[in-house]
Amino acid sequence: MAGSNAGVKRNRLPRGQKTVRPGLALAPDTADAYERAARASGDLSFSLYLEKLRRQFEAERGALPILGTALIDHQEAAEPAA
Repeated sequence: MAGSNAGVKRNRLPRGQKTVRPGLALAPDTADAYERAARASGDLSFSLYLEKLRRQFEAERGALPILGTALIDHQEAAEPAA
C-alpha cells in the first residue's frame, strides 16, 4: 500500500513559468534513494527536493557537479534528435 502524500511540501513554480518534465529513467534503487532523502529533508516532493539540491550545489560550489563516466555502471542509450 502506497504511503499518504498528506503533508508533503510541493514545488510551486512562479505563475506563468512552464514546467519541464523530461522522460526520466531511474533504477528503482535510485528512485527510492531520492524519495527517502526528500522525505528526510522535511517531507519534500521529488521535484522540490531536486530544486533545493540544485540550489544548494550552486550556493556551495557555484554549479552542479560535472560527473565523469567512471561513476556510470549501466548502459546509456543515446536518443536520436527529433
